[in-house]
Amino acid sequence: MDAEALSLVRAICGRIDENVPRQGREQSEHARRLFEHLDKPGGGVESIGEPWCARTPIADLGNWSNDPWDGPTYAIDASTTQALEYTNGLIMDTAYAKLGVGGIDVNRSAERAGTVKTVVYYHEGESTIRSERFSEADETEDESPLQGELVPYDADADSAQNLSKAVSSVAQSLAEGEHARRMLDEVDGPLFLDGSLYPLGVLYWVLLDDAGSTSPAESWGRPREIVENYIEVVETQYDRGFPVVGIVKTSTTAQLVDSLEEKIRQHDVTDESGLRPDVSWTRDHQYLAEVLRGGSLDELTYTSWFVSTELAAGRFGDTEILDPFAQDLQFGEPGDYRRAFFYVRLPKQEFVFRVETPLLFILDDEETRDEIQNKALKEIARRRDVPQAVTRADRIAGISQGNRKTIRGVLNSSAPSKNYNWDGRWSQDDINGMEPDNE
Repeated sequence: MDAEALSLVRAICGRIDENVPRQGREQSEHARRLFEHLDKPGGGVESIGEPWCARTPIADLGNWSNDPWDGPTYAIDASTTQALEYTNGLIMDTAYAKLGVGGIDVNRSAERAGTVKTVVYYHEGESTIRSERFSEADETEDESPLQGELVPYDADADSAQNLSKAVSSVAQSLAEGEHARRMLDEVDGPLFLDGSLYPLGVLYWVLLDDAGSTSPAESWGRPREIVENYIEVVETQYDRGFPVVGIVKTSTTAQLVDSLEEKIRQHDVTDESGLRPDVSWTRDHQYLAEVLRGGSLDELTYTSWFVSTELAAGRFGDTEILDPFAQDLQFGEPGDYRRAFFYVRLPKQEFVFRVETPLLFILDDEETRDEIQNKALKEIARRRDVPQAVTRADRIAGISQGNRKTIRGVLNSSAPSKNYNWDGRWSQDDINGMEPDNE
């Protein structure tokens, strides 16, 4: 912007600032008063016990001495190249999954193993692309710590709203879930997932298919296989007495906010002036940032547990998200596998994490519920960030911009598709501080 335009924007933003109430103590107190209404029934989210917020010194959490899993912690993460598109219609994404090990003086040999999944969409009559497995040279698939697979995207192209996003979702969740499943014998402690407990996008396809709607799961078995990997991980960890914990770092969901609004409406809640209180937040992470505001830099603030009781927008009615897999579940009904969760706010960065575990793990045992919460808080407190194992998994599974550029250039038979905004004046390489791609 030139100076005149920037000055005009400053004036506009100044006017906005004048007309928005100052955030601070009053806003946080309002948010916490509304939080108390989350104990009311309905709305798709239920409180496990009476809802509460707490703050605890980070030093106390980091030194928690009653930890029943006071050994190594583990985490699975999978990064992707992001969808690469080519002018002949080919779309490809590669995902790389690794197991990170956290702790002091721990055996990290399990970090050597990796799982690579390359998912490709290419519907052209003369193509000979087929499913194929790969391993390191001179090693069989069973012996190699590094295993890969070429996976043709065999669903109807019209069954996904965004084909590139669908290819990426399959690659990421297939690599992460399969690597977690095949590394279970190496895991003898809590397992953290970098994200939600289940691959919700792929699971949504399965639910659509069961409801008779068009989805990639309609004629393709991979989506169900992906979900089954995650269920096996949950059940194996449960059987061995080790938690599975998902750390959701950022989210655009409004599940809790929508539930709060519905509870207020259903139960005719009014404030001291006799009016229905205003829920002005549009995302859960915004709202919880205010509910949990106010701790010192040496404290973590966090909530009690909640549980999801229905799908977003209620499209599937009373359907549980794992209903399509009900007959194969070993330790209960689909409702027992719901995602239970609490929120924690970091004191300095002011990030809010949603921490998930299967309801199965905490349903009938308040002591285990507290232990899993304290374990997650302990790992977060030690670094004032995501658990160490998650950070390690994220780092060792990372696919750099240089890796992406190399992978993109390997396909000599296909010319990269160009988008004017990204590959012209504003190329992706320019944005990432690299030399412009002049192909």
